[in-house]
Amino acid sequence: MKRLWFVSLTLAALITSALSAWGAESPKYGGRLVFGIAKDIISLNPFYRTQSTDSFVRELMFQTLLDLDDRQQPIPALAESWKLSRDEKTYTFNLRRGVKFHNDKELTAEDVKWSIDYAMDPKNQATGLTLLRNLHEVRAKDKYTVEIVLKQPQAAFLVQVSSITAFVVVPKDSIPTGKSNLSAFPPGTGPFVFKDYKVAREIVVSRHKNYWQKGLPYLDELVLKPVLDDQVRFLSLRSRDLDIIERTPYAFVRKIIGGEMPGIQIAEAKYAGFRRLVFNVTQPPFNNLKIRQAALNAFDAREFLKGAHWGFGEPATVWGIPKTSPWFVKDLPEIRRDPAKVKALLKEAGAGPELEVVIVARTGEEEENQILQQQLTSAGMKTRVDYMEHARYVSVRRDGNFQMVLSGAEPVVDPGDSYPFRFGCDEPKKGPRRILNYSAYCNEEFDRLVREAGSLNDFKKRYELYAKAIRIIHQDVPEAPFVFTPRFFTFAQKVRGFEAGVSDNWTSTTGGLLKTWIAN
Repeated sequence: MKRLWFVSLTLAALITSALSAWGAESPKYGGRLVFGIAKDIISLNPFYRTQSTDSFVRELMFQTLLDLDDRQQPIPALAESWKLSRDEKTYTFNLRRGVKFHNDKELTAEDVKWSIDYAMDPKNQATGLTLLRNLHEVRAKDKYTVEIVLKQPQAAFLVQVSSITAFVVVPKDSIPTGKSNLSAFPPGTGPFVFKDYKVAREIVVSRHKNYWQKGLPYLDELVLKPVLDDQVRFLSLRSRDLDIIERTPYAFVRKIIGGEMPGIQIAEAKYAGFRRLVFNVTQPPFNNLKIRQAALNAFDAREFLKGAHWGFGEPATVWGIPKTSPWFVKDLPEIRRDPAKVKALLKEAGAGPELEVVIVARTGEEEENQILQQQLTSAGMKTRVDYMEHARYVSVRRDGNFQMVLSGAEPVVDPGDSYPFRFGCDEPKKGPRRILNYSAYCNEEFDRLVREAGSLNDFKKRYELYAKAIRIIHQDVPEAPFVFTPRFFTFAQKVRGFEAGVSDNWTSTTGGLLKTWIAN
């Protein structure tokens, strides 16, 4: 959950004007904000599939020990301070006192311990099960002190506990074991309290009156309405059925920037849309490296951006790491189209005319996938796209029943909090079900490099090791970084205080919907 609460220079003049106007006003309490979102949620269990829309919704209600500031550094959240032992294996967290759950129960160390233990129980299918594999033990030392003991030193551990992806903190015994879905969200500590959920219609949350950040949030009620069609979502904003929307269509963004749509405000999440190509390396045809390489040479990242994203965005060369990051590796090339090379690689692979590439895609993402289909087909690789609704798409991807998908991910803050889980051998060795390593890729040398890098605190040494690991991925192509694309929030003139981040999260302990208010 990467925050960086700023907007890019693309819209600087437009947004500076709006912020100047807001600066003359004091935030007002009350009101109901209706937010048009692009997808419905999958589950009401806050530990299960904490990604994408499910993660953004949960951040309104749930928190973890730390958060990230605008420099991507860990800052206090539910824990107000922490220290690390000399052997760099034991973290001691001092909890913030007086934090209340939504059921008015006070947060204690026992709740934190129970929540982490729940995430680590395989029966619960939590996203954090993979992420927390280096944890040895969790101890509640006293009412407000938690000790987390690691098996090995882990440089990115504080980044990991700055995200609800690993675990959220809920009251002890508030969720039954082995339930991937619930009838209602359990109590959390976040700024909003769960009120109601109607499948595919709306999620309603209300202000947490005893929220630990005194005076926040400002809104009385927030209604999240899934509107899958991008055009309909924007038209609903213009007709005032919605107050704010995410993922505004780029055609309308161009008009807003050009001054053709007065009365609509805009905020840009510059690196929200990292898109990568995922190949299933355990099944034909992409268990053949030559065919994976052939597919890559059929694609043109810049033409993809022009066709699907109105030219917004930039090609990605390193998995999840934009060029502004200190972890960026400079000498890796972007994906460029070479049909002659496609033909040669297919011949080397022994692929005949019967080869057909099948892309699994989500309904609503036709524009992107049609471009991929066209690029593959025109380069000599017969291709079809199987579209399916969101829940089935997630299930197919997790079960490994696909050849290739175009998928999203958040920008990487620290490779140690991402690469071991996205590409490491642990998950494929445990079985076919995929939580984060969708390609089921396994390379022992890659694992060795990221394990060593993860155990060090020296940035230069870590960078050198991760750069070697990144080059292995680049050569083996289990996945390929494709493009970074911005996403845009647009909102009515009455909406104040909302700022977007580098990713498209909706809130954090420092901004977003937490500090949004309604002017009238």
